[in-house]
Amino acid sequence: MGSLRARLIDRNRYAKRYPFVKSPARLVYQGDEYMALEIGSIYFDGTDTGTLVFEAPFTDTSYQILAQPRDKGGNGSANVITYIDDTNTDRTQAVIKTSAPFTGYVDILAVRLGA
Repeated sequence: MGSLRARLIDRNRYAKRYPFVKSPARLVYQGDEYMALEIGSIYFDGTDTGTLVFEAPFTDTSYQILAQPRDKGGNGSANVITYIDDTNTDRTQAVIKTSAPFTGYVDILAVRLGA
């Protein structure tokens, strides 16, 4: 498991401005390692397999994926287990499978730390 030492800084505090209205914080990542994040959603419509194509492909397949089902309505159909299909997942896409067909969304977070 990799580790990361980082902090978020507010870029607005480094400028010497005296506005009448306080501007919101502009947070910037400052760390000692490379970090790549990809966030997306897959809509499942009575199926058990979905694919998320990344906007920017990763350099290799050494990234971690978190998949969380989210119910579309109030019928409780998101009571499923999600897992990653490793045979079809590569650096350009992630294939997510569920334990049973359902209707709803699966939120995906893919993270790669290090060079």
